[in-house]
Amino acid sequence: METPTLFELNPLPENNANNFGRLKIQTCIREMNHERMSRQNQNQTQARRYAAIARLRRRRHEADEVDHEYWVRRRNNLRLVD
Repeated sequence: METPTLFELNPLPENNANNFGRLKIQTCIREMNHERMSRQNQNQTQARRYAAIARLRRRRHEADEVDHEYWVRRRNNLRLVD
C-alpha cells in the first residue's frame, strides 16, 4: 500500500482525527510557503527599487557633468569673443 502524500487528490478513507491532523499540517505548510514567497517578493521588489535609485543617481550625475561641460565651453567661447 502506498503512503498518501499531503496533497493527495483522493485521500484514503480514515478516521476524522487523522484528517484533521492532516488538514492542520497542510495549512501550516501552505502558510510557510506563502510567507516564504511573500518575503522573496519583498526582497526582489527592494532590490529593483535600489537598482532604479542607483540608475537615477548615475543619470543625474552624468547630466550634471554634461551641463557643467557645456557652461565651461560657453564661458570659454565668450572670453574668446571679448
